[in-house]
Amino acid sequence: MVNIVKDDKISKKKKTVRKTAKRKAKTSHTRNIDMAISYGSINIRNRGGKKRSYGKIFRMLFMLIFISTLAFSCVYAYNHLMGYLCSLENFFIENIEITGCENVTESEIKELIPFQKGDSSFAVRLGQAEKDLKEFKAELKDISMHRTDWGRKIIVSVKERSPEVFIDVNDKRFGLDFDDKPFNLRGNMSSMHIPTLVFNNDEERKDLLSFYHKIKSKIKNVVPGITEIKYGEVEDIILTVDEKTDIYWGSPKEKNSDDKISKLKQVLDFLATTDKNIDSVDLSFLDMNKNKVLVKYSVVDEASKV
Repeated sequence: MVNIVKDDKISKKKKTVRKTAKRKAKTSHTRNIDMAISYGSINIRNRGGKKRSYGKIFRMLFMLIFISTLAFSCVYAYNHLMGYLCSLENFFIENIEITGCENVTESEIKELIPFQKGDSSFAVRLGQAEKDLKEFKAELKDISMHRTDWGRKIIVSVKERSPEVFIDVNDKRFGLDFDDKPFNLRGNMSSMHIPTLVFNNDEERKDLLSFYHKIKSKIKNVVPGITEIKYGEVEDIILTVDEKTDIYWGSPKEKNSDDKISKLKQVLDFLATTDKNIDSVDLSFLDMNKNKVLVKYSVVDEASKV
């Protein structure tokens, strides 16, 4: 009896194993079907995405063609309109007025501008004409042109450069303003009482001009007498006054320029009370934090410390 019962338990276990195997097989089959359906849905979505991407490309191409056509039409219409306006005699230039000339003559300007009486006002590019004239005529610091009277009159306003210093290049003298723009001297510019820059290269010229620009307004009582500005042997700046007195400024890169100007004014005020001629004033000691200025008189072996 015991053996029979044991056999039944074994048979029941086998049946249970078979049922479990069948269930697993069904479950795996169902999962395979679900996975197939899910993968199929993914493929369908990808196809739809491609269709939408093609649609975007077509729309972009359409917009590009539309914009290009519109731009071409606008350019064509603008050119056609300008051609029509240029042919109308009501907009022909009848008068050209030049203002602001002092040393440059009006006839020079009229010869250089690319239009004249009888030309169509709409055919003139004033902005380009201003740019070309400034580049060609260095004496002009600024120039502006504008139309008036429905284009029948064009007013040309010029502003000339005024030299702040002289420079000598290839034995020829030029004017130079603080824009560092050399130009030909005109009118009475050659007789102006302004310094001459002495330099060996463009970098020195720019440095000397920048230095003079910084101190000019602070030493107004000295400026009219300055005849030359140059670099010394040890890269210090030398100002020559009245072609006989040298002011040794020292290094232009030091930040104590205001102190030097103050000391220089004191020295000049003191010297104005004497009748002695001055050979030089040395401010370079201030660069070494020495509170003194060396003044050398023109008389031999006579010096004074202030």
